[in-house]
Amino acid sequence: MSAVLFAFGLLWAVPSDAQEFSVSAGTGRANAPSESTYSWGFTYLQALDANNALSYSWINEGHYTNHHRDGFALQYWRRIWFFNDRLALAGGVGGYNYFDTTASDEGRRYADVHGWALIYSLTATWYTRTPWFYQARVNRIDTFHSIDTTSAMLSVGYQLGGTNHAGSIPDYLAQGSGSRNELTVLAGKTEVNSLHSPGAFAKSVEYRHGFGSYVDATVTWLDEGPTALTRRNGVATELWASRGFFDERLRLAVGAGPYVAIDTYKIAGGTNTADKVSALVTMTASYQFARHWLVRASWNRVLTGYNKDSDVFLAGIGYRF
Repeated sequence: MSAVLFAFGLLWAVPSDAQEFSVSAGTGRANAPSESTYSWGFTYLQALDANNALSYSWINEGHYTNHHRDGFALQYWRRIWFFNDRLALAGGVGGYNYFDTTASDEGRRYADVHGWALIYSLTATWYTRTPWFYQARVNRIDTFHSIDTTSAMLSVGYQLGGTNHAGSIPDYLAQGSGSRNELTVLAGKTEVNSLHSPGAFAKSVEYRHGFGSYVDATVTWLDEGPTALTRRNGVATELWASRGFFDERLRLAVGAGPYVAIDTYKIAGGTNTADKVSALVTMTASYQFARHWLVRASWNRVLTGYNKDSDVFLAGIGYRF
């Protein structure tokens, strides 16, 4: 929920300054044991003015020995400009909420560990004369109870709306009436966050109501399917920070809320069936291609207290009314 509250802050920041979305990929290195793996992620950045910005990122740190870790980073940035505002050098600092699938020393094969860390970042960004930009980025993540990592990545990004402080990008951001009412049917895949990530076919039905330009609420039925470790389905309610671009055709949102489900899951010596209340955190994008019709893609992270976290990747078609 802290990530969603931070996202509300981004959406309500100064609307005349640029919003940027970027995708990054590169390599990372851990301190103990000393080894390297891949790293990738994406970032939504909201400029507050010429020199200050806030960002929301998801970072996948790859697969280290006994550690499969990713998470959400919330950062404040300070930027300086060179070469007629084409080059921006920036430093960012903030919190990193991580989810780490680790080898367990408590009689289980693995454990889903949740925690907070500090993240420090440096970026060099080159802005073209179009909305596209290119970036080199270094992240340092310092934890209190897990491995520390350093990653170096290259990014490609796009200015979704607003202007940079030089005014070289046209302001094509449109604030509309929000999501209104939507009914969407989705299907996709579940992956349980174990060291082997067993999967299954997943499906859901979502009702969404928009409260103005920035706030949505949803009620969702979610069936995660029968994986090798769990068989879970239930109902979730989420509160969303949402924003529209390109005359409201494209909407990006992040949401969180409780997920009440019936779960049949593996335990030592057999299985157990119980009602479970977990947390659901979701990132989603929708594109309205006709007057009432839209397509939607969502990534759901189920956070449990009994080592059965999962990722549910869904895509589908919806009706907006």
